[in-house]
Amino acid sequence: MLVKDLMTTAVTSVTPGSPAAAAVKIMRSEDVGIVPVCDIQGHLLGVITDRDILMRDGLDKSVEEVMSCNVVCTAPKENIHDAAVKMSEHGVRRLPVVENDKLAGMLSIKDLAGRKVFTAEIGHIMYNVCNKKPQRI
Repeated sequence: MLVKDLMTTAVTSVTPGSPAAAAVKIMRSEDVGIVPVCDIQGHLLGVITDRDILMRDGLDKSVEEVMSCNVVCTAPKENIHDAAVKMSEHGVRRLPVVENDKLAGMLSIKDLAGRKVFTAEIGHIMYNVCNKKPQRI
């Protein structure tokens, strides 16, 4: 099974110049904790998370001031097990899906949780999420 078979394609993004409050609005309305940061052409530049905003006191700042860069990504044609290993190795619950340097979707642990096949991977991911010290990327 490939990432494209499970990923979410309806993803709302923000631009670096947007206020962080705009990302919060998206997070609330879509019930997510991460919003991709893209340029006008759809190229992924980074992500902004609820944690980024909280830890960097960023509610009144721009997205660019609080976003995380150098994000671990996956590709639509990557094997889903390989993507799960990336999540586990990096201690993340979500991966932007990038094709031709443009955002194509997001893959989350929730997407994997709907499939019983990935029970072991989910356990490894959650263990690493809970036991890795967060880094500023």
